[in-house]
Amino acid sequence: MHLPEAPPSESEDEEEEGASAQRSRASIPMDEDHVELVKRTMAAVALPALVVPPWAKEISEDQWKDMVENTLQSHQRNTLTQLSGP
Repeated sequence: MHLPEAPPSESEDEEEEGASAQRSRASIPMDEDHVELVKRTMAAVALPALVVPPWAKEISEDQWKDMVENTLQSHQRNTLTQLSGP
């Protein structure tokens, strides 16, 4: 039995672009009605008090958002630094 040769492997950039495109195709289309449904559903979700760590009860929503934003920005800078190499 003769099998065809495997195609040449793609570069990392092409693989990343392919994975991103695949995720986009697999996403759920969200019109305004769907967005509102998701928002209403998520607004109705309440975590039990036992799963909220004590420190989270002591900071405001704005402080939490700032912390998340700063963490994401730091992660993005670190990722760009790693990608640019030594």
